[in-house]
Amino acid sequence: MSVFQRDIRPYIGRRSSIQVKAAVLVLNDNGEVLLLKRPRSGEWGLPSGNLKPGEALEDTAARELWEESGLVADRLRLLDLFSGPRYVKKHPGGDEEYYVIGLYGADGVRSAINMPQGKDSEVSLKYFGFDELPKLDPLAVRLLDHIGQS
Repeated sequence: MSVFQRDIRPYIGRRSSIQVKAAVLVLNDNGEVLLLKRPRSGEWGLPSGNLKPGEALEDTAARELWEESGLVADRLRLLDLFSGPRYVKKHPGGDEEYYVIGLYGADGVRSAINMPQGKDSEVSLKYFGFDELPKLDPLAVRLLDHIGQS
């Protein structure tokens, strides 16, 4: 459950919500995909996160890439937009999150001059070949499966 949902739950009760997210696909020169290990679940996933009010989806992708990996991209390309029954997260208490996800490809990736501080800067990052993927979070499984890479 997102912080936003936790904060509004007392006011709206248990309802479904729509979350708009951006995810970033970073490939190195060997065609390996950059994944980050989620501290709570121990699963690996793509840099991703929620759209903030007033933010363009491409800006969300750039911000999440930087916050979660310390990387910046010269160019982000919208690869695809995902929604529908495969992109629903059901929580134990009955809440449901329906995702609309923009998947961006990153070109010209390099380390940022100013590195992010805080919890997101402590994640593990690693490039993996598509034939040696670790245990992925459900969102990464769906996105990589859809683009034919898992």
